[in-house]
Amino acid sequence: MLRTWTTLAAGVALVALLVGLVAWRAATDAPPPPTTARPASAAPPVASARAALGAIAAESARWMPDELRGVYLGMSVAALRSLRPAMHEGRGARPDAPLWEETIDHGARVVAHAAPNPSVVVKVQVLSRLEDVAALRGHFEALRARYGNPTGFWDCPERADASPVRRITWRGERVSLMEAILVYGGGASVTLVVSANEDVARALAASECTPVTAETLARWPVARVLRGERVEVMDVR
Repeated sequence: MLRTWTTLAAGVALVALLVGLVAWRAATDAPPPPTTARPASAAPPVASARAALGAIAAESARWMPDELRGVYLGMSVAALRSLRPAMHEGRGARPDAPLWEETIDHGARVVAHAAPNPSVVVKVQVLSRLEDVAALRGHFEALRARYGNPTGFWDCPERADASPVRRITWRGERVSLMEAILVYGGGASVTLVVSANEDVARALAASECTPVTAETLARWPVARVLRGERVEVMDVR
């Protein structure tokens, strides 16, 4: 019986890690709580957790750029490295926050954020640079052709520790695509992020982002100086 509950706790904890679907509290010394009758039509908890993980994997795979076909949230780091042999331990990786990265076409950098235990992918970023800000229009049109119309435009103000950034979001049922665009020096640093809806929502709140209005849509924020933020890897936590 204890083994069954331990397996279930691990599966549900992984769901919580990825998208915050459930909260799970395990009591190691206490006996398992009494079972309650479940409607005949209700799926067992383990089956529900597995179904949720499968839905997350499928949805995140659809958000991944074409260059990362086959990558999805919840895949094991071992599977990621098997699929993409060029992946290596990333700059800034810590035991509690593993990073794996590789460089792809045109110098773009892919960074996969992983959970330490279980070792699975929880967020993927693709970082690139547009040398001419005029290229942003074509870049956005390509994104819209690939993913459809965005669900949100956000301006994140300049602060003592951060330059102004515009973020564009495509919100799914459990997983979102977000692009953070920092315009500076005539070009733009662009970070495309595939992560859980809750993760993206926290990023918008932490950066004090507000929805872009019809009046401010054409007024793209431009950084006059860099404020010491992590320009290469936009922190979306």
